[in-house]
Amino acid sequence: MKTSFVRAALVACLLGSAGVTIGLLPFAAAAAEKPAAPTEPKVSPDVSKLLTAAKKLMDAGDFTTAKATVLQAKALPNRTGIDDFEITNFMGNIAIHQNDHAAAEVAFTAMADSPDMPDSQKAATLRIAALLAVEAKHFDKGIKYANAYNALGQPPDDSVLASLSEAYYYSNDFANAEITAKKAVAAAEPGKPPNQNALAVAFGAQVKLKKQDEAVKTLETMVDYYGKPDDWAQLIRAALGTPGLKPSDDLNLFRLELASKASAEADDYTTMAAVAIQLGYPVEAQAALEAGLASGKVSNSGKGAAALANARARAAKDRTTLTSFESTAAKSPNGELDIKLAETYYGYGRYADAVTAARRGLGKGGAKADANEANLLIGMALAMQGNNADAQAALNNVKGTPATMKTAHLWSLYAGRKYATAAAATH
Repeated sequence: MKTSFVRAALVACLLGSAGVTIGLLPFAAAAAEKPAAPTEPKVSPDVSKLLTAAKKLMDAGDFTTAKATVLQAKALPNRTGIDDFEITNFMGNIAIHQNDHAAAEVAFTAMADSPDMPDSQKAATLRIAALLAVEAKHFDKGIKYANAYNALGQPPDDSVLASLSEAYYYSNDFANAEITAKKAVAAAEPGKPPNQNALAVAFGAQVKLKKQDEAVKTLETMVDYYGKPDDWAQLIRAALGTPGLKPSDDLNLFRLELASKASAEADDYTTMAAVAIQLGYPVEAQAALEAGLASGKVSNSGKGAAALANARARAAKDRTTLTSFESTAAKSPNGELDIKLAETYYGYGRYADAVTAARRGLGKGGAKADANEANLLIGMALAMQGNNADAQAALNNVKGTPATMKTAHLWSLYAGRKYATAAAATH
C-alpha cells in the first residue's frame, strides 16, 4: 500500500489569513446590542501592511514576490506571537502553492504547536498539519494533530480520518487503523464515493488482523467504486480458490478477469485458453491467447506459440461447423444444446445471440438443460453489452453450488459497478 494523502483541499483559501484582522468592516449597529464575543489578538500594523501586500501578490499568482514580502515582515523587530503565527501561515500557504510540501509541513506543524494559535483557526490549522505530517510519513505527529482536530467536535472529515487511519496502519496499530478507516468511509458525502485511501487501509488492516471475510467485502467495495485492475485481480484470484469450482466456473471467472480489465498474468491467459478448449470453445481460447499476446504477457514463441497455433487450428474448424450446430440446436426438443450454443456464441463475442440462444434453451427446459448455467451466461452476455440492470436480474436467478454462486455474485458486482455509472455520467 502506498501513502498518498494531501489533496487539492490544501490549496484552498488562506487559513483565516491576516485578512481576518485587517480592514474588518465595523459591526452593524444591531450587533452592538448582543454580548461581545471574545476578541482575538490582531496583527500589528507594520506586519499587517506587508501581509496585506503579500495577499494581493498571492491573489495575482506571484508567489515568489509574495514570499519575499512575507520574509520582510518576518525580519521586522518587536513582533508579537500572533504576528509570527500569521507570518508562518502565509509561508505555509505559499509553500503549498509552490508544491513545496516539506516546507509547508514545517510551517503548519509550527502553527499547530503555537500557543498563539487563535481559536478561530484551530480546526483549519490542525487539519492541514495532520494531512501534511502523514504525507511526510511523520506518523506520530499526524496522529497527534488528527486526534486534536477530531477532539474539537468538528463534523467528521473523511480526509483527516483517512490520513489518521494510514498513520495508525504504518505505526502497526492495525486495530485502530481499521476502526478509523471505517469512520472515514462512513464520512463520505452523500452521492460521493468513499475515501479510496480509507478503503485501502481498511482492507490492509483486515488482512493483517486475519479478518478474511471482512477483507473480501472491503475489496468488493473498492472494485465497486473504483475498479482498479489490481483490486479486481486480487478479488478474482481469491474467488478462484473457492472450494468446489468446476471448469465452467473457472472459465466464467477468467471471463470476468478480461471484462473487468483486471491485472492478468501470463498463466491466466494460458489457463483460460486451456479450460476453454477443454470445454469445447476453441474460438474463445484463441481470443484469450491473443489478448495475452497483445498485453505482452504471453510470448509468441515456445509454448505460447504452440498453444496459439493449436487454438487457431481448432477455432478454424469450429467456425466451419457452427452453422450446422446452430441448426441442430434450434431443432432439438430440449434446451441443452441451445445453452451450449449460447456458450459458443459468448466465446465468439456474439453476446446478443448468446442471450437469445440461452433464453431459448431455458424455455425448452429438459433434464440436462442447466438453468443456472443459462442464467449466468445471460447475465454475463447482457453485462458485456452494457445492459447492466437486466444482467443483474438474470444473475439473481443463479443458484447452485457456493462456487457458482460466488461467480454469479462477482459478475453481478461487475454489472452494477458504480465507477462505470460515474464515468458514463461525465460524458
